[in-house]
Amino acid sequence: MQSTTVPEQTSHVASGSTPHADAQSQDCLACRVVGTAALAGLGIHALNQSRAHQPGSLMGKRIMGGLGMCFMIGSYLRWTK
Repeated sequence: MQSTTVPEQTSHVASGSTPHADAQSQDCLACRVVGTAALAGLGIHALNQSRAHQPGSLMGKRIMGGLGMCFMIGSYLRWTK
């Protein structure tokens, strides 16, 4: 049986700074674009499903409209933060 050694984890945090400072890092542009587009597409689809010509109950359409608005707000927040 072979024994394996676990390498020590090194911290790239500068001395004097808190480890939580790295938690505020920004995503790359491609990640923001893909995340925003995915949430916006899902929001548009949900809003389309809440339209009058789509089949379903009135309560179901209201729920889909609410979800669509939540996803659109999430899309905006994803882009700005």
